[in-house]
Amino acid sequence: MHHIIRQVTLAAALITLTLMIYMARPWGDNYAYQSLSGYAWLLGFAVWVILPYLMLLFLARKAFASQTNNYVVIIGALVISLDGVALYVDAAWLHPDPQGALVFIAVPLYQWIILGLIAGIYFLLSRKQGS
Repeated sequence: MHHIIRQVTLAAALITLTLMIYMARPWGDNYAYQSLSGYAWLLGFAVWVILPYLMLLFLARKAFASQTNNYVVIIGALVISLDGVALYVDAAWLHPDPQGALVFIAVPLYQWIILGLIAGIYFLLSRKQGS
């Protein structure tokens, strides 16, 4: 089951990065990328949007020992990955807007909230199983 979480999470991370670069368009004569600072900002946002996926991979490794925790992390990984990608696709292609890139600030915030809930449930289940 660990490999399912890893594959879903890595695919979501790659799709997210691809959509982010597509929407930023750091090629050609884009005025935002005339100096290295524009690329530094893009790299910073790339790290920000990838961190929730990396945390999922970390939780998946920890949950491997318990079947119940494994299911909690799988459900959380699916919610975070599929919903995140759906929101990014919506902003990039379905409802393009000049402010669409703000999705790369908002979605990771929501993903961190969901990760907090998953980690809390994981912690409570781990304590219950340990007693």
